[in-house]
Amino acid sequence: MEFQFYQSVFVIEVHAMNQLRNRFLALLAALPLSAVSVCAQPPAKKDIPASDPALEQATFRVPEGFEVSLYAADPAIAKPIQMNFDEDGRLWIASSEVYPQITPGAPATDRILVVEDRDRDGRADQTHVFAEGLLIPTGVAPGDGGAWVANSTELVHFADTDGDLKADSKRVVLSGFGTEDTHHILHTLRWGYDGFLYFNQSIYIHSHVETPWGVRRLNAGGIWQFRPETLELGVFLRGLVNTWGHHYDRYGQSF
Repeated sequence: MEFQFYQSVFVIEVHAMNQLRNRFLALLAALPLSAVSVCAQPPAKKDIPASDPALEQATFRVPEGFEVSLYAADPAIAKPIQMNFDEDGRLWIASSEVYPQITPGAPATDRILVVEDRDRDGRADQTHVFAEGLLIPTGVAPGDGGAWVANSTELVHFADTDGDLKADSKRVVLSGFGTEDTHHILHTLRWGYDGFLYFNQSIYIHSHVETPWGVRRLNAGGIWQFRPETLELGVFLRGLVNTWGHHYDRYGQSF
């Protein structure tokens, strides 16, 4: 009897579920096709108006005696990641529109830009595309007849042999830097007073770089130290987390 009781309950529950299913299917069939098609369509994309730097500038609050002025903006530059000035006052910019992830199958189109103020009025008036076709460049430092660029797994030197601010050749100098997280890859290129080129990597990166002096490894955050003349690469500092930025004071101390 106990078995029959539970069996009856089971049959009643199944019957009730079938009734609910049939009612749902009947209701769905009664809906207009237009309503179903509207529900299936993704929401329409809205155009986002271009930002107005003047409106943003009006919200700044700075101490007395200070001023914030606009030097360059879209469309001249897009997603600037690092900037460095050269000895002529020109601003070199690593620009990555695909950061942080490139669409699968899409070509790499990131660029190194050189922005200059020709009439010296405090605002950039000319932009040069120094190099393009890069994949998430996160650092640039002008030097050695061109510019050093952190390009994903590689440290690259682009040479400008005729001085027209367009790269004439590309040389992959070092490779093997990790890319586990594009926010942590090789970045922050900076010349030191000692003639070394310094650059950072962040905590989730594991780098194994082959050099003429042997394989150099850094498995976490830190700062690399590189001498271009001899291709000597070493670890200047270990133990950092996600440090973007590296500067020196007049005494050569790192900050």
